[in-house]
Amino acid sequence: AGAGRTGCFIVIDIMLDMAEREGVVDIYNCVRELRSRRVNMVQTEEQYVFIHDAILEACLCGDTTIPANQLRSVYYDMNRLDPQTNSSPIKEEFRTLNMVTPTLRVEDCSIALLPRNHEKNRCMDVLPPDRCLPFLITIDGESSNYINAALMDSYKQPSAFIVTQHPLPNTVKDFWRLVLDYHCTSIVMLNDVDPAQLCPQYWPENGVHRHGPLQVEFVSADLEEDIISRIFRIYNAARVCLF
Repeated sequence: AGAGRTGCFIVIDIMLDMAEREGVVDIYNCVRELRSRRVNMVQTEEQYVFIHDAILEACLCGDTTIPANQLRSVYYDMNRLDPQTNSSPIKEEFRTLNMVTPTLRVEDCSIALLPRNHEKNRCMDVLPPDRCLPFLITIDGESSNYINAALMDSYKQPSAFIVTQHPLPNTVKDFWRLVLDYHCTSIVMLNDVDPAQLCPQYWPENGVHRHGPLQVEFVSADLEEDIISRIFRIYNAARVCLF
């Protein structure tokens, strides 16, 4: 296993140098040459596919790293529209990202596509795959245990994050069930409240909101330069969570 992974690293390094110098890559012959010198270099089909994916991503996407202390200025620059193309660097980067992202098949999202779950999906073309679903645990009458959300790996930990849609008016209860069931201590909201787009405010500004078996209590708010931080307390019978 160690030789296989080492072989992957060597091939990727050689091919990226070749791409930069000559504008072409030759993965097959590179792997064949390595294997002629040492057994088990690039050991499995999965590793061979990974090499292609990694080189494709590197050639199409380039270096997209941004120093943390420059993020704000770089982000603003990336959002500037080119009047001739009516596009921006961040839009072009997103198009490239879509090109290198595998497309989910219908059978990959079989649970999201069940008739009883249709009304829980904001868009029927943005669905979580079955393998990434965080199933709801807290019982709420006849509501199913499905929510349009996906478990995501962090740099160091599998399933460290949950990505979900802005709650629909009929899925606010499910959203708070998700927060409680998976002990979410932070919620990062990236879009604005817009009732016209079925994006309601799902938290209380003061007092307590009740959502089925759950109670969400406002604790405090802190207005900063670019963000608003709020603290809530969530109750479910004898269970209490703070975030």
